[in-house]
Amino acid sequence: MESTRNPVIIGAGPAGLTAALELAKNGVTPRIFEASGAVGGLARTPTDGDWRVDPGGHRFFTKSEEVAALWRSLLPAEEWISVPRSSAMLVNGHPVRYPLVGRDLLTQMGLPRGMQGLGSFVWSRLRHGLPSIDRAETFRDWGTRQFGNYWCGLFFDGYVRKTWLTNPDNLASDWANQRIKPISWRRPDAANSTSPDVFQYPRRGPGQLWEAAAAALADFGIVPSLNSNVAHIRQSGSGWTVELQNGETASGDAVFSTMPLRLLIDNLEPLPPQHIREIAATLRHRSLITVAVALQKHYDIPYNWVYTPGKDVRVGRIQNYGRWSSALAPQNWNGTYLGLEYFTLPGEDLAVASNESLGAIVQQDLRALGFDHTALDHVMIVRSQYAYPIEDSMRERNVARIRDYLRLRHPTLHPIGRNGMHHYDNQDHAMLSAMQSVAKYFGAKVDPWQVNTDRSYHETGLARA
Repeated sequence: MESTRNPVIIGAGPAGLTAALELAKNGVTPRIFEASGAVGGLARTPTDGDWRVDPGGHRFFTKSEEVAALWRSLLPAEEWISVPRSSAMLVNGHPVRYPLVGRDLLTQMGLPRGMQGLGSFVWSRLRHGLPSIDRAETFRDWGTRQFGNYWCGLFFDGYVRKTWLTNPDNLASDWANQRIKPISWRRPDAANSTSPDVFQYPRRGPGQLWEAAAAALADFGIVPSLNSNVAHIRQSGSGWTVELQNGETASGDAVFSTMPLRLLIDNLEPLPPQHIREIAATLRHRSLITVAVALQKHYDIPYNWVYTPGKDVRVGRIQNYGRWSSALAPQNWNGTYLGLEYFTLPGEDLAVASNESLGAIVQQDLRALGFDHTALDHVMIVRSQYAYPIEDSMRERNVARIRDYLRLRHPTLHPIGRNGMHHYDNQDHAMLSAMQSVAKYFGAKVDPWQVNTDRSYHETGLARA
């Protein structure tokens, strides 16, 4: 037993719970402090009676067999379902399949527009050659090289402005290589169970997995302390003291932190140098508001997700929960269950809007999209303040300077996960950063900051849950 080790974990999302499981397997009992009232972070599943909400639309896929094995160990096979991915972008009233398929682009919006797009695409390839995944550039430069100016503007300009809340000229392209697939000139085979467009999903939503993780930790005597907001993180000698907003404290030999990197620097004592605090102040997040609406009328929507880059609606993306899992709605319910996703900045605009003001926007969007908004069975609003780190052009450099400072001055402080490392990670990457950080804690020569630095497309060579 590692009785002399007593680390503290801040956050009970995928990274924090994975770190706790890895520590427990090695005989170490950490204390976990979670600011919210539930485990799972953005991957939680809020419930209201028999209604369940997935706040972010979580597909489960990974290139790591270690991650897939952990998923399988937490949930039995019968609790996993295979879900074919079917997404679309709603452009000028036309749902166009996404990832983009060449034949759709040439036919679905009319031949003149199709030929205009094809001409722009060919001209871009002749002018710039094949896009390079190693090139550091803005999203607009990347998108123009990848899709041509016409299709890039039609599909992605409004998408970036609405969901990333910034101009495409001010957004780095790193994440796009990983997440936006090049145009396919072959029809995808979603019926093929080995296709990367078929993913795994917990039957009762992503939070089912992380609730199972919390139950597994309870078997080790480890229970996350919920509604426990951290106010200060102090280093004293070789140890740490974490102070909560209610004044309670916990001491440990190391800290694994999933709290936003900016907040970590703000709460750290001794106070970091001024230039580090100024760099941390530049790190920004997008907030996500998910409004789940249960329409009494059944609409035949063949997509899991519909992106809405146009200016005619405020919603940025729509989830069709019926395509994720029927268990997200009450048994035998036959209406249409949607999750409307709105993106904003913390403290601004929709983030501080009342439920009544938000409801008026939702009703307006439903009308514009052609849904009957007058007959609703259920409405549920889920707000996620620090949902997604914004990857602007300075993010990589600024995070690297904070990382290097922490490595030098606080080697027993381990930022992990999407917010902890301020990197747009999937769940599996957050888990891998936790696994490697725990390995480093036990003396392994690994660098958790190298997780998810491959610029190639994510959904190839996948291990299955």
